[in-house]
Amino acid sequence: MAFLNTLSTSYLSVSRSSLGTGAALDEFGQNALFGYSLRKVRDDSDKCVRVRRSSDNTEQDIGFSDDGVDTSALQTFAEGADCYVKIWYQQLGGTSHFATATNTQQPPIVINGSVLTDPVTGLPTMRFSGSRYLQYTETGGNYTDSSGWSTEILQITNDYSLFFIGQSYRTSGSGNIIEGSTTSNQVALSDNQISYRVNGGGATLSLPNDGFTNLYAWEIERDASNGLGLFKNNTDLITTTTTQAGTFEVQNLGEDFDGDVFELLGYSASQDERNRLFENLDEYYTITDYAHTPTTYATPFASRVAADGGSVESTSCLIADLTPLV
Repeated sequence: MAFLNTLSTSYLSVSRSSLGTGAALDEFGQNALFGYSLRKVRDDSDKCVRVRRSSDNTEQDIGFSDDGVDTSALQTFAEGADCYVKIWYQQLGGTSHFATATNTQQPPIVINGSVLTDPVTGLPTMRFSGSRYLQYTETGGNYTDSSGWSTEILQITNDYSLFFIGQSYRTSGSGNIIEGSTTSNQVALSDNQISYRVNGGGATLSLPNDGFTNLYAWEIERDASNGLGLFKNNTDLITTTTTQAGTFEVQNLGEDFDGDVFELLGYSASQDERNRLFENLDEYYTITDYAHTPTTYATPFASRVAADGGSVESTSCLIADLTPLV
């Protein structure tokens, strides 16, 4: 079981002070807890994901090209097949990562030789669903042989902020963005609400029905007085004071999320650093300016059907079906 004290443990040193001169977690604060991303959030990061090729179950580590995951290396390795993420590497180092050794649980990142991408930004993504998600795993540094891996619980105390960058395709029901060892600790997204729980207490908030076809930056936050905040695109959705003491746990990431996942960051930071980090996320992912059309969504939807073993005869019909949703 991994334990983080967000007030006293410092994991990274800051080498730059001005916005935009380096990777996100080299810029904002000295108390980053973890960094998982399909972009480089530490300048010295060398590994992004370990993927498995569906045609022969061969595995390979994939690094970065410039500031993002190396999509050319992914496509070359895929050889026209699908690739699934076995390990999402912690960019702050260590041997605990989000991972799963179960083939049928691994989320896809390449389908039919093509890297999955966001339809508007073109950025690469992993596609999570009801059965495809990752777990916080102690690997012991052995990435080729998973026989000794163990699922762990990441425990976070005191004040903290967690940023989750993703896009949900959910139109009904609910799924967990983050889940602890029990449902007492989770962030669950429904088609009309989102809830944040710490030790069984927290807040459930109504959401406008926008079809969840936008890319969002969700942030869960607790301050030194146990005050909870739940932000969507830098707007706090909790309008009345909600406090909840206890330890927040992270075990499963994206279980039943049903959407695309790009990034998960955790840190204890000042308000200024938090605001600057959101600016960085906004600039990279064009969150506040994100716009879409039915046409841009036709191909991702068709790919999603293909990932489930089906096919789409006509993307023009699909565009017509999507038009009322967007």
